[in-house]
Amino acid sequence: MRTRFFLLPLLLLFCIGMTTSCTKTAPDTHRNDHIRVGVAADFDYLNPLLIQLSLSREVCTLVFPTLAKPSHNESAGTIEFLPAAAERWEFSADGMTARFFLKEGLTWEDGHPLTADDFAFSYRLYADPAVASTRQHYLQDLLKKPDGTIDFETAVQTHDSQTLMLRFSQPMAPEIILDHFNDLMPVAKHVFKDIAPGDIRSLAAETPVIGAGPFKVSKWRRQQELVLASNPMSQLPAPAASPFMSFIVIPEYTTRLTMLKSGQIDAMISAGGINPKDAERLVTTNPAIVIRPLEDRYFDSVVWLNIDGAAYRATGEVLPHPLFGDRKVRQAMTFAIDRQSIIDGFIGPDHVRIVNTSLSPAYQAIEWKAPHTYPYDPRKASELLAEAGCTPGPDGILARNGQRFSFTLAAPVGNPRRNYAATIIQENLRQIGIECNLRIDENLVFLKNQNEYRYDAALSGLAAETLPFQLIIWGSDFRKHSFNSSAFQHAELDNVIARLQEPGTPKEHLGSWHRYQEILHVEQPRTFLYYYDELEGFRTSVKHVELNMLSTLYNAHEWRIY
Repeated sequence: MRTRFFLLPLLLLFCIGMTTSCTKTAPDTHRNDHIRVGVAADFDYLNPLLIQLSLSREVCTLVFPTLAKPSHNESAGTIEFLPAAAERWEFSADGMTARFFLKEGLTWEDGHPLTADDFAFSYRLYADPAVASTRQHYLQDLLKKPDGTIDFETAVQTHDSQTLMLRFSQPMAPEIILDHFNDLMPVAKHVFKDIAPGDIRSLAAETPVIGAGPFKVSKWRRQQELVLASNPMSQLPAPAASPFMSFIVIPEYTTRLTMLKSGQIDAMISAGGINPKDAERLVTTNPAIVIRPLEDRYFDSVVWLNIDGAAYRATGEVLPHPLFGDRKVRQAMTFAIDRQSIIDGFIGPDHVRIVNTSLSPAYQAIEWKAPHTYPYDPRKASELLAEAGCTPGPDGILARNGQRFSFTLAAPVGNPRRNYAATIIQENLRQIGIECNLRIDENLVFLKNQNEYRYDAALSGLAAETLPFQLIIWGSDFRKHSFNSSAFQHAELDNVIARLQEPGTPKEHLGSWHRYQEILHVEQPRTFLYYYDELEGFRTSVKHVELNMLSTLYNAHEWRIY
């Protein structure tokens, strides 16, 4: 069965920067059974209930089953959903019911049958507040009880081991159902049924990783190396072609690049990939290396915390941030940042597109044409700051409501592009009377602090994957929208997102997408810097590599070394 939708912007948090310690592997030019991939940092989890980092999610799709497999048809401008664990699916005309029919004979890697009951069991865990999954809001449209909680007995039913039926409280567009529930990868019920939901996170390191995908986890030495082995039991779609694939943690960019050149690693991916200037040299000086670009998938931004994080952590009260709770201040920040200088100094004009919302340039069909953009304009920034009540202090630093305009901009270790951008931003803001201090944190610390609203500002990014993911980034109930790290609240945007999840005509959805972009453009909950090409490096000995904007590891189960 194949389901096709016109390509609408899609996307997923991630949070992309990472760090940790490094394990070097001796060169081995004769091996052909083990692909070694260099990454900047370790994974947060290998449990789909808990993952937040985008690369962790990609690895999980190689290990755990998914209902369908999205495919980006670039020439047709469509997303196609192809069969995976589900061989076919159907949706009711009123958008209130979906049925998925699983393939027969599927098993977990330990031989236990993989059934519809595993999916139904896992959905309860995703929705359980004690698990605190970043994807719990995917289930909020299921049929509810009078008290507002999900009625799982009615909303998720398994008529037999191969049939999964979902019922919704409101009409749902088929592409939203497919995207959301496809991202809810199931865990094995026989492994998790005796673990209390509140203990799943704390016991993650000692819980066996049992999957059904083309790879299985062979060993995971935290902060050093993850080794995957081909899963001989897999029918999703088949055992991986390469007997082994390792992800080696190499925090330093120059070390990763040197190891790629020498053949100690076969690929260098994620964390921004290869710097464009290095890529240009590699093409001419290293014929054994090929550069594969991932276009229009990743964007960088400065996340402005919209709420008073300290007050929220202390009492749960939502108060405006003393600096960035004002829309005019956030607009001023965007006018004050010289994005073109960052591009010219590090990325290069051929590998970047400046944007003012979270929407990828790949989705021109629904692009809203803004009446104005945010060019670098320090004078305009100063005017907006004055309108917001900012006045110069005795030391030349602005003050607002008696508070010096001084804050710390955080960024993750191991990402030269963001570190370079941070220094440019610091200088730009100094020129208009704002003191911006820089802080570089290890990636998992960075992620934790963002989730706890401890940063006033952070250089962070997301990976564009599917349009429905755009709809889960934002939400006024930011406690349930972990990707809304700015804690941005906007009632009309909530309503627009709700309309986009319902069935509608192309014209209706186009109007809603335009309003979605307009609100983000005006409000600037983040300063959206640019979408950039991530240039992934591979040795030419790695064959059958297919990258697209949905995933770097899209067909990693087919990669082989020859």
